[in-house]
Amino acid sequence: MSQLAYDGRYRSMAQLEGDVIGVSEAVVAFRDAIRSSDVTTAQALRWLAPRPPGERDLLSDMAAAEGIKPAIERLSGFWDHAVVLPERVRPIDGLEAEVYERLSLPSESLPIVTVVRRIRRSDPWKIVCTNEAYDERLVLLMPVDVDELDDAALMDSLPEDTQLLMDGREGVLAHDRWLVHVRGPIAPDTWPETLPGETGRVVEFAAALAPDPADRRDQLRWLLRSAATLLPEVGGSALYLRREKRVLMPAAIEAIAQRRATPQQALQFWARINASDGFVHTDGLRLLGLPEIEMEDSALSDPALAHALVQWLAGKCVKAEDTPALGTEVSVGEASLVVLAGRRGPRRGRSYGRCGAIRLTRLLGTLHGSRSRICAPDDLLG
Repeated sequence: MSQLAYDGRYRSMAQLEGDVIGVSEAVVAFRDAIRSSDVTTAQALRWLAPRPPGERDLLSDMAAAEGIKPAIERLSGFWDHAVVLPERVRPIDGLEAEVYERLSLPSESLPIVTVVRRIRRSDPWKIVCTNEAYDERLVLLMPVDVDELDDAALMDSLPEDTQLLMDGREGVLAHDRWLVHVRGPIAPDTWPETLPGETGRVVEFAAALAPDPADRRDQLRWLLRSAATLLPEVGGSALYLRREKRVLMPAAIEAIAQRRATPQQALQFWARINASDGFVHTDGLRLLGLPEIEMEDSALSDPALAHALVQWLAGKCVKAEDTPALGTEVSVGEASLVVLAGRRGPRRGRSYGRCGAIRLTRLLGTLHGSRSRICAPDDLLG
């Protein structure tokens, strides 16, 4: 792996592998210290510097309320009964990383993420926080005009590979590979302003997203196709992604399921293009198991061109279900950019999630060695 591929953050593959091992060891040691109520060791492994609200967790909140010793003693029993399976370490820049794991308890299974950090490369890793990895869970709302879901009557409307099993207002949407928790009909806390056809009741589909990107895309298509077939049977007009605040109309769902959407239509279905802190960035590609795309809005002469370039590349990636490799050169007019690893997230205390991000950076000078190239269409220049 070349130095370019890691944006100058790692001098070699061995250094990257060493960091991944060090990160994992720090998380295991910290959790072992909590399990044994070893306050001294746990405190030595914690990141004690001030942090934004997005980097607080149950331990930090309990410690602030009642002191670190009682907090660790109370959490020791929880971690003693929890089974944690590692899934992925996402190095950020040599000074920060995220550890993605699957937490299993007798009553539930949750994707969790632990943030680790250090001030200098020579320093040991410190544990910042551990929270549920919300980007690994999808909640889909379906407005309904019925008092209950009659699973037996609705079975004929579902795809052949799908079953709906309800016990009162709780149940599952079942596939031979995936299960989705179903709840409702219920009155939502607040009705989303952008969701048409207000009926006063919704059915909620909640699913843990598959960790493998290809499986995740198949899972999403199946869930959307299944939910969309129920819409006309229960008096609904559209589906709504709760966290993403996105309305999904039946015609668009059909085009996505049958892969008839154009690249820009597919992008509009899954993601948005946002701007914050001097960057243009996507928000939603991680649903598909793809890295988000970001670019400084000052990297080109016109911020509008940066927006157009990110939008074009994102649409291309959604259609291909892949992103360019690190080190790829992207040409737009006479300007050249290079694909490097992106930041942890779009702003301090926020993360792009398990899939991370790639960043388009203006290329100054000449790249040496073999690399791939992508040419943006001329009409991006207006």
